[in-house]
Amino acid sequence: MQVLVRLDEKTYAKLEELSKALGISKAEILRRALREYLAKRESLTRSMKRLVKPKLTLKELEESYWVYGP
Repeated sequence: MQVLVRLDEKTYAKLEELSKALGISKAEILRRALREYLAKRESLTRSMKRLVKPKLTLKELEESYWVYGP
C-alpha cells in the first residue's frame, strides 16, 4: 500500500541526509519511524488505561492526558 506524505524542505533535507548516511531508502526510514511511533503510542495508551477508570474511550483518555496536544 502506498501513502503520499508531504514534508517541508528542512525535514526532507534531514531525511535525505539520514538516508545517505545509513545507506537505506527514505521510505524505509519513514516505515521504521512510523512503526516505532505506533508501538510507543500503543504502549503509552495501555499504561494510561491502567491508571484511569476503564469507562473512558481512547479519545477521552488521550485528551485527558494531552498525549497529542490540546
